[in-house]
Amino acid sequence: MNLTFTVLFMNDAQMAGSGAVGFCDPETQTISLVGSQSNDSMQDTFLHEVFHAIVHVMDLKENETEENYVRRLATGLCTVWNNNPAAFRWWSESY
Repeated sequence: MNLTFTVLFMNDAQMAGSGAVGFCDPETQTISLVGSQSNDSMQDTFLHEVFHAIVHVMDLKENETEENYVRRLATGLCTVWNNNPAAFRWWSESY
């Protein structure tokens, strides 16, 4: 899991038509977030998109046992958290 994802803050118009407030593009290693969200929504959306990135990078499959899926997801989240302390400091302090 030695990939770098860039987080972009988008305005509503840039995400128009999608109905989404966040998007993870594993091909470009980009997470896009609508910047006008409430604090709670921004935290939730950021974590949601990080999970999408982990699922892609770790090649998690829906048919895995729940225990294996959750174990691998936890490993991915710990890796992201440990390698990106500034992102999670922003997540916890700014919002």
